[in-house]
Amino acid sequence: MIPFFAQIERDLLIAWENRQDLAVMLIFFVIIISLFPLAIGSNVAILDPLAVPIIWIAALLSILAGFDRLFAQDVSDGWLDQVSLSKLGLGWYALAKAISHWLSAGLPLLIMTPIMAVMLNISVSQIPQLMVALLFGSMGLTLLGVIGAALAEGARRGAALMALLILPLAIPLLIFGTLASQSETGIISPHLMLLGAVFLVLLTIAPLVAAIALETGETETGL
Repeated sequence: MIPFFAQIERDLLIAWENRQDLAVMLIFFVIIISLFPLAIGSNVAILDPLAVPIIWIAALLSILAGFDRLFAQDVSDGWLDQVSLSKLGLGWYALAKAISHWLSAGLPLLIMTPIMAVMLNISVSQIPQLMVALLFGSMGLTLLGVIGAALAEGARRGAALMALLILPLAIPLLIFGTLASQSETGIISPHLMLLGAVFLVLLTIAPLVAAIALETGETETGL
């Protein structure tokens, strides 16, 4: 497991060196949320029911924004070739990339969420279930992003291709996450359980799909 944690550490160090990208992502998150009240107006009757969906849409777009470059540097400098020949394996490598990306992008976004929730006049009592749902949802979106990045790696217009692949698959996370965040039965709700089930499925298949896609891409490149 040492190579696995070493990969996470390496990616976190690279993310810290490129911390301006994190700042851009957080600013993007804030701008998206801020634009909705400006467009809709200050009508509370209209804005209040849309507050939670607004946060989820902003989180979805912000988390997936940087995935088109997830594997690009490792491919260009030959790191991916070394990983494929090492004991780590491409599946564990993809999972390590997902964890490091969530820690560097998803976690700061999660920390920023309560401030945005207050700005949108979301009830303080509703914030805990929003945070728990967004925790599972952001991790699920990160796993989807790893799949999309692996499938689109090396393709022309990779960002557009990744969006076409990922956004339809993200709909269940968006629906269950929004409903779990607005549940009247408390934090643990049926929709949160469904959201957790989708996350566990993605946790199982995402490293495998990403590994197959990356291995296929390496084979085609070698040919």
